[in-house]
Amino acid sequence: DDDVLVLQTLRSHDQWNTTIYSDNDRYRGVQNLRTLVLMNIEDMQARGIQEGTLVDIEATSKDGTRRRLSAYRALRYNLPRGSVAGYMPEMNALIGIADYSQQSNQPLMKHVKVRITPTAATTD
Repeated sequence: DDDVLVLQTLRSHDQWNTTIYSDNDRYRGVQNLRTLVLMNIEDMQARGIQEGTLVDIEATSKDGTRRRLSAYRALRYNLPRGSVAGYMPEMNALIGIADYSQQSNQPLMKHVKVRITPTAATTD
């Protein structure tokens, strides 16, 4: 499916495991932001997503449960086409209990199939 991207979760510079010391990530040039998804520019263009656009990220667990994160900021980053990245523990909400590797019996933190779309505008 051409709409599917592969998400890897990662830590920021100012993070030790799940302990977050600040919202900065000097490795990736990010300041004061953790609710983000790093994307390949061609993947962004194919989805009509501009730098800084708010997006929704949806994953379907192996058990069929849909999981969604809303209003994450899309940032251009040098990643292979078809790959995206985001911080854990924020992205952990996309990973279901059934989403683990049969080989290692570990959660699929580095290979989560997702779809990313611009966040729909809401009216009050």
